[in-house]
Amino acid sequence: MRISDQNIDRIYISSQARSANYHMVENHYHNYYEIYYLQKGSCRFFINNNQYTLHTGDFLIVPPQEVHYNHYLSSCVRINIYFRLSDLSEGGRLFVPNLLDKYIPSHVIHVHSGFQALINTVLDEMLAEEKVNDANTYKMMPLLLKQLFLLFERHCSPSTYQENEDDEIIDAVHFIVDHYNLGITLDGLAKRANLSPTYFSKKFRHTTGMGMKEFLSYTRLKHASLELLSTKHSITEIAMNCGFSNSNYFKDAFRKMYGISPREYRNSRKTDYILEQALKREQSEAESETDTREAE
Repeated sequence: MRISDQNIDRIYISSQARSANYHMVENHYHNYYEIYYLQKGSCRFFINNNQYTLHTGDFLIVPPQEVHYNHYLSSCVRINIYFRLSDLSEGGRLFVPNLLDKYIPSHVIHVHSGFQALINTVLDEMLAEEKVNDANTYKMMPLLLKQLFLLFERHCSPSTYQENEDDEIIDAVHFIVDHYNLGITLDGLAKRANLSPTYFSKKFRHTTGMGMKEFLSYTRLKHASLELLSTKHSITEIAMNCGFSNSNYFKDAFRKMYGISPREYRNSRKTDYILEQALKREQSEAESETDTREAE
């Protein structure tokens, strides 16, 4: 698994053309949000423990530390926008209440064909601003991103392009996610899928971009990282809660994935976590107030 552990200092955007023969070497995740917009073509995307098919005009939002992997089914043009939660905030509140919660759940968002040209115009402006890259870029990019989200809000709808071609692998993924703290083995999952361990392992990597044991470790460490920030449990308690039989092994695995120790992660991320939770509460309260006014 490839990890982009660096932070970003502003919104970034890039555009890439990919052929159907292009293959990601492995899956990855990063510590900031990403908009993945398919401007042309079709691809199959593994994210949020499921597989989705994207077509021209589809996009999805990848939250921080969410592992994802992509297969291109045809020649494609894709646009990636990288941003932080603060880039969509004003005065400590999200620009539009319920903005991200609407788009991040497990479905693809489709831009209606009649409005794709309008979306592409804003994307072209962002790509042009990326090339300028001067002091004003830091001010322009958030404005363009907010404009893009308003267009998404107005001209988009959830899609149903979930296609779990490898149902037995996705079933295994869900089993790992639901039972990550138990003693899960490759042989046990292969037997559950009615496949040989060798073939199961090959299919698992083809679908998710990583081996089964690597995905199990990633899932456990993801839960551990949340527990570090949301509780006062000791490092040993967290290791045991998340399925690690040895706290020293847990510490080594955590450092390998996050680049710092569990204790350093807790100390360095606590403030950001509190801010994120406060923003989500503000968002929820604003949504409730809106629902109340509409009901009246």
